[in-house]
Amino acid sequence: MKKLLRSRLLLTIPALAAACAAETVELPPPVPAHWQSPSALASSPTTPTQKERGLANAYIQALVSPRLATLGPMLDEEVLLAFGGRDVRGRERVVKAHEDAFGAFDGRRFTASRVWFTDSRPTVNSQAIEWTMTGAQAREWMKIPATGKSVSIRGLTLLWTTDEGVITEIHVYFDEDVVRAQLGVGPPALRKLPAPVAGAGPPAIKEREGRPEETSNVASMRAMLQALEDKQESAFVSRIADDLTVVTLDEPEPLRGKESARTYFKNVWHSVREVDTVTMNAWGVGAFVIVEYAVTGSQVAPLFRVVPAREGGHDALHAQFVDIAEFHDGKVTRIWRYADPASFRAL
Repeated sequence: MKKLLRSRLLLTIPALAAACAAETVELPPPVPAHWQSPSALASSPTTPTQKERGLANAYIQALVSPRLATLGPMLDEEVLLAFGGRDVRGRERVVKAHEDAFGAFDGRRFTASRVWFTDSRPTVNSQAIEWTMTGAQAREWMKIPATGKSVSIRGLTLLWTTDEGVITEIHVYFDEDVVRAQLGVGPPALRKLPAPVAGAGPPAIKEREGRPEETSNVASMRAMLQALEDKQESAFVSRIADDLTVVTLDEPEPLRGKESARTYFKNVWHSVREVDTVTMNAWGVGAFVIVEYAVTGSQVAPLFRVVPAREGGHDALHAQFVDIAEFHDGKVTRIWRYADPASFRAL
């Protein structure tokens, strides 16, 4: 089962969703990007071009434009969008998918809170944008008729670009069920969540510093995921600080303490058999690690709001995440976790 799940996972690039706005945040001049990907893990001294440095702000402005008209010229003809567990390829289809995701909300406001310039290659560069979108549902969204209700969505977008400043790949993450709950039709437990508050002022810019700790922190995150797969609880929690804080999209308050990490570990192994973890991307940026990964296996009990379709379980589960982990003294002290359980599915 593990080999089958891993081989099938590597044939797809599922992910989740991003946002729009009627106003945008002015980004300061971009800084050198350093992106670490599975196909090119070595560091590179190459810095992004001036066009690449303005992409985060340009992308936000495109999401604000009427019918997202200015997004198309930014995209490669064969651009890939990974959103909500679905892959969409091609410029026109990717623009349409963005419009489907955000165009139903009038008065859109998209605020970037943090931007990470990660790794840079001779031909491919990347960056991560953490954002909050607000707006009012004026048209049908995800089969939900217009309600006129306001929403506030927190999410994360990963961008891959060329030296010419053309976007070649986009991964977008937010929790669709949280949005449904704000519209009055999502899971009842999520309807009591406080709406995310957009920050004021320009986003915090994080850039790679070239310190050895950036490499060792990435290794620690990879080791944690491997320990989860190997069912080694002590190894998993050994890299976590006692005062750990985990911020998720579907909890009203952060999870706190090393014990919360133990609980997470136990819950995964209680609900999933033959756990397999696959790290697709991992980048060290200053004190932060951004890791995009999947947990797969044979599901036998509810997990991440996902209930096995059959009584007794044994459904093949694919759950994908992006964790932003902050390190201090070699230990993980904070995690911001982005995922969309509505998109988790069987392989």
